[in-house]
Amino acid sequence: MLRIAQRELILCERDYCESDIDSRACHDALWAFFTAPSPGRLKILVQNADFLATRCPRLLQLRDRFSHLIEIRQVTTFSYGQEKGFVIADRQFFMQRHHFSHFRGETGENPHVVANLQHDFALLWEQASPADSLLRLYL
Repeated sequence: MLRIAQRELILCERDYCESDIDSRACHDALWAFFTAPSPGRLKILVQNADFLATRCPRLLQLRDRFSHLIEIRQVTTFSYGQEKGFVIADRQFFMQRHHFSHFRGETGENPHVVANLQHDFALLWEQASPADSLLRLYL
């Protein structure tokens, strides 16, 4: 999904500990995404940011380098029916797990599904705030 995105990438997950978000391949794909002639934007929504703060140095380096293109927010709880992980690329492609506790899901280009995921994300994004564990003090 990372290699498909050109303009916008939206990620929503409980804590990303089961993903490869800090892998070298993901880092390289995101680097290409941010250094393209028309760089893309990345929005990450997480319920528990501790994993990102302690186990994802590559992602944090990207965030420090491309802070104008990356925004990470933390939501305190997911509402009933919104306990699902998903990725949306360019408001056109999606990949989702129907519940955080299940690995199976689906992927595709269905505009109706993308619109529903966008709506869910927008609601959660409005409730979210920057994660305290990801803030740099720069002392």
